[in-house]
Amino acid sequence: MNVEQLKDLIGKFEEQEKILPGSGAYQVGVLESMLAGCEKWGNLTPRQLEFVNNLKQSITSPLELAEWKEEFLAEHKDKFRYIVRWYSEEKLPYHSNTVLSAVEDENYIPSKRDYDRLVGNRYSTRVIEEMLEKEPKYALGDVIQMRDTYSRRDAQGQVYHHRYDDASSLGGLWKEPEKSWCYIVVENDLMPKNPCIGGRRYKLLPFGDGVLLTTEERYIKKARL
Repeated sequence: MNVEQLKDLIGKFEEQEKILPGSGAYQVGVLESMLAGCEKWGNLTPRQLEFVNNLKQSITSPLELAEWKEEFLAEHKDKFRYIVRWYSEEKLPYHSNTVLSAVEDENYIPSKRDYDRLVGNRYSTRVIEEMLEKEPKYALGDVIQMRDTYSRRDAQGQVYHHRYDDASSLGGLWKEPEKSWCYIVVENDLMPKNPCIGGRRYKLLPFGDGVLLTTEERYIKKARL
């Protein structure tokens, strides 16, 4: 690849960046650095050539960019913003460039390729299904109990919880005063930690106590009063 070919490639990504900000800036920066080296030394290294060929795969026509921008804003923005929030709050070490760009700019529109990688993977699709497509099983104010399948129990079968939401900086544990204790649903849309069926997280207020606890939908059931 010669200097003129590199300049032509840079021009394509600059045009791409004008239509959809964020879709060509990185490529332009990398290619301009390679161009300076090529002008000085006359050619690119085999590894640089391989990298350039990979960059070519992200070239998108102006028409495709405009269509994707319209489609994203109409159909995908809410899902994208939610998954960005999930990755950011859970500090997940994947797709960091896309996530960071979206955190810094709430109007950021990813390329279709980056969107599919972030939102279309099996973990993100499960979170979307549980949190955006399904309604919560338990409404605010519902009285619930822990299911028998919940494993954090003492020898007497009484449930204990980690006090993640306790005001005390020390945290600690909270244990049911007796088996099959009841709780009131205070919140039903906490950001999930586990991308699984029933992974929706709830904030609960135990009967007779002021401590707030969190658990997942798969571990609770309607109380029999």
